[in-house]
Amino acid sequence: MKEQVANVQLMQKMNRLKVVDFIRHHPDVSRAIIAQGTGLSLASITNITTYLLEKGIITETGVENAVRVGRKGALLRFCAQRYTYICCIIEDRVAHVLLTDMEGNILVAEQIGTQEQSLEDLLEEMGNRINRLRTAYPQPEILGVGVSVSGIVVDDGRFLVSTHMKRRSVELRQTLEDMTGLPVFVDNVSYLRATQYFFLTDYQKDKNRLFVDMEDGIGAMQFFGGAITKGTLGEIGHTTLKRDGEPCFCGNRGCLEVMCSPKRLLSLYEGAAGRALAGLSELEALYTAGDENAVFAVEECGAYLGIGLANLVNLFNPSALVINTGDFTLCPSLFAVAEKELRRRAYSALAEDMVIGKVDITREELVLGMAYHLCDRILEISCPHNIVE
Repeated sequence: MKEQVANVQLMQKMNRLKVVDFIRHHPDVSRAIIAQGTGLSLASITNITTYLLEKGIITETGVENAVRVGRKGALLRFCAQRYTYICCIIEDRVAHVLLTDMEGNILVAEQIGTQEQSLEDLLEEMGNRINRLRTAYPQPEILGVGVSVSGIVVDDGRFLVSTHMKRRSVELRQTLEDMTGLPVFVDNVSYLRATQYFFLTDYQKDKNRLFVDMEDGIGAMQFFGGAITKGTLGEIGHTTLKRDGEPCFCGNRGCLEVMCSPKRLLSLYEGAAGRALAGLSELEALYTAGDENAVFAVEECGAYLGIGLANLVNLFNPSALVINTGDFTLCPSLFAVAEKELRRRAYSALAEDMVIGKVDITREELVLGMAYHLCDRILEISCPHNIVE
């Protein structure tokens, strides 16, 4: 008997989560449309939405604009203000600690300088900031903490290595959970930027797409069948392109993100021209003007990037390649060189119809991706902190 009750309760929770998820993805939707979209009966939808309204997880926003006889149905929307999150973004020079609602709207923002601190000291300071925010803003309730890092993150949230931040392995999740008592979710920053792009902008679910992140190193994520492929670490930046190439912080030599980094671009120019440049915008201007040293630097690094991208195309056969220009936004010529090399080296049948697009995802947009992903994690049936009982 107890097993039967438990099974009924589990099914009830699964149905509630299905409805919440549908409303999150289809704001201002009627109960009739929810029933069609979830396959649940209208009576079940009525019971579930009544429960969710009482819990404050959803809210009514008006009535449907339907041309038909009879009473118009109420429109429902996910209530993003019911709870809050803390989103932590660890960069090479600064860490951001942000209190947000469940859709990523920033309510409070704090910064911590990172250059003079060990990662352990930084985590202690982050934990202290999180606890102070919990005290200062006890309502709405903080559900959890999301941490974005540039580097390898394995399944249990353990951070392994980041070339960009010059950081080594540390137990991020457990450390912050012990300090704050909140559930902590650690994710690779490229995964979260890909989340922002694929789920919060226009996209086609039936397409196989690749997202290449050129900020904070180089990461790559595949979007296939309406979801980001979670089994892919995405560390394309640490694939070897030149056996005896320049050393990388990861311990290897000739990694993609070393062979076409902003630092190497500027270093190649300085070595050829005998003078340093202020930044990539100056290098771009010289390249456009036909300066031979700038042309050498851009074409050298662009060719390596093109080879790395061609390898991805040959592996995944995407219909579209989306590049977050990130650290290279001020040097668009690099991408023109890379695309030419990509199409020359990739198997022609795979590359000829492939669309290449470019975006520049801001920190605020990254936070939207973090909040969206945190909501997914909190609403998983197996999450012990799930807000739907």
